[in-house]
Amino acid sequence: MLAIRNILRNSAQMSKNVIQQRNMSVLAVPARTKVSKGEVIFLSTLMVLGWSAIPAWVLVNIKNYREKN
Repeated sequence: MLAIRNILRNSAQMSKNVIQQRNMSVLAVPARTKVSKGEVIFLSTLMVLGWSAIPAWVLVNIKNYREKN
């Protein structure tokens, strides 16, 4: 009987450890410091260049990829 209690107690503790608990808090307030327009444009340009670099590379070298097959 004691062994069954220990097994049940241990399985309850394990299930608490397995289940992920989420503690979230959201703050919806205006930004403390404004980001300048130049900085926004610069960072947006970097993101667009980063996202399009690999597809552009593939399009430029598509003949090389086709020749291998």
